[in-house]
Amino acid sequence: MADSPVPAYVDTRKVFLQEAAIKGMMPLERLPRFREILATETANVWIELSFSTNESKQRLITGKLSAQVDVTCQRCLEPIAIELADEIKLALLASEEFSSRLDPTLEPWICADTKLELAGLVEEQLMLCMPIVNYHPGNDCLDKLDYAISGDDPQGEGQTEQRESPFSILKQLKE
Repeated sequence: MADSPVPAYVDTRKVFLQEAAIKGMMPLERLPRFREILATETANVWIELSFSTNESKQRLITGKLSAQVDVTCQRCLEPIAIELADEIKLALLASEEFSSRLDPTLEPWICADTKLELAGLVEEQLMLCMPIVNYHPGNDCLDKLDYAISGDDPQGEGQTEQRESPFSILKQLKE
């Protein structure tokens, strides 16, 4: 089941009882919010999830996800390919009131129903592991856009310009 599509949802009663494992590709069409922030409609999202119960009867979802996506560079507004990867350590809770008793290494995932939609879970994890700012490495963007790097003074050749202080008028009024 390595490259097979992931089911749309799982029955939480069955997957935790059977300690199931799911591996496969998540189609981008099932991730509408994540798709909105991408530069192109091509992406490979691969997930691996394991469902288990610990000794205190908490239902745990562990695994990892990775994705190769094209996002917009914040400097030149051109697409840039990045790779996302994240470790998933969630505890499935029926309501938010149980989150106070949760192990600090686990994040809560609220699911009051027996139907757990995997696309929502994967989409949320992908959004959380996205970098805040994306840009091409090095000076690729700066060279392409003909920006001068700070510290370089190609026309001034080291000359410093004397600027009048905005407070000079106040100094004159004081005298």
